[in-house]
Amino acid sequence: MRPGRTGARPSALVAVVAVVAVAAGVAVGNRHVVPATLLPVSRAVAVVFAALALVLVGVGAASGVAAAPAAPAAPVRQAQTQPPASPPPAPPPPRAWALVDADTGAVLDGGRDREPQLVASVFKVLTAVAIVENLEAEADVTVSSRAEGMPARKINLKAGQVWQADDLLYALLLVSANDAAVALAERTAGTLEAFGGMLDATAARLGMADRPVLRDPAGLDDEFSVDGGNRISARDLAIATRAFLAYPELTAIVSAPDYRFAGGDGNPHRLLNHNRLLKTYPGAVGIKTGYTKKAGHSLIAAARRDGRTMIAVVIGAADPYGSAVGLLDKGFATPVQTQGEFDRLPEVRLGTAADPVTHAPPLARPVSTPTGGGRSTGGVVFPVALLVVGATPALVILSRRSRQRRSGEAALWRA
Repeated sequence: MRPGRTGARPSALVAVVAVVAVAAGVAVGNRHVVPATLLPVSRAVAVVFAALALVLVGVGAASGVAAAPAAPAAPVRQAQTQPPASPPPAPPPPRAWALVDADTGAVLDGGRDREPQLVASVFKVLTAVAIVENLEAEADVTVSSRAEGMPARKINLKAGQVWQADDLLYALLLVSANDAAVALAERTAGTLEAFGGMLDATAARLGMADRPVLRDPAGLDDEFSVDGGNRISARDLAIATRAFLAYPELTAIVSAPDYRFAGGDGNPHRLLNHNRLLKTYPGAVGIKTGYTKKAGHSLIAAARRDGRTMIAVVIGAADPYGSAVGLLDKGFATPVQTQGEFDRLPEVRLGTAADPVTHAPPLARPVSTPTGGGRSTGGVVFPVALLVVGATPALVILSRRSRQRRSGEAALWRA
């Protein structure tokens, strides 16, 4: 049966009966149509047909309701439930990495962390330690032509200009200025080659044990580098970083969002810290980014939470920030009481290039120092230091070099 035809016949029958009932009523009311003798019968017929009409109307209505097709229900629009967002995939592991609890020295995680690597500008962390231990913050630094010729990143130092050491230290760490690195290294040790000897001695005092090759203060590894640059392990970089964090003045530099100063060129300068972790990771205190084509992306990150400090070193990372964040999170999730079986870094010993109180002086290595005629003569760095050990180290430092025209480096007092 097609929809809409149910109940059609009862409706027609109702209409016929209704017409008959009306006609009978009209006839009953019209005496000229119905004889007087038939009036009682006519009235009875009219009543019957009227009653039948009412019954049929009710049945028809019921049949119509029952037979009428139900209106299609409005579709229930279900809420579009999106599947829960899956976390972003973990970045591929760096070429090498190390996670260290800076307070206990425990190495909580690592991968190829004992292999010397090209590390780019994160090496400037060790450069900064050597400089701050051997050069006064207020010292004047005269720019050489070699410093001027360094590639970017740089702050455009010009030969003959005189800048202040602490301003150049900010440039070294905030914007990774290579010209600042060379100018500071030359001012601290006399030549870049001599500064390499100072780096060697600093590494030996700090307890670096993975055969680091320490030559270039800027972390370069191209034609501008000193002897092809540096190679240092992630673990040894963590050792350098623990020493770095022990100097509040260095921590203040890498934590600063920017730095303003008047330069040796007579112009005002503003340096912006480009370390994204300072804005994205709670408790971050820096420390240093790095990149070269050969080394890839590297990052030394540190953060402090609830009285604990973690250090993450990543070398050759596809996503240095993502890798560092994952390591830092793991470090803070590792309770101190579970660190008993972990490898430990050596104790931090602040001082100068050597600490004769606790260490035999490291082997001096020949370095090349330019002479007036353009030839090189052998020179040897002999750092001499007096270290007073206490809760807050106090240092009296005198650095001198044999066969060097300058008789002595500046004395440095630290509290």
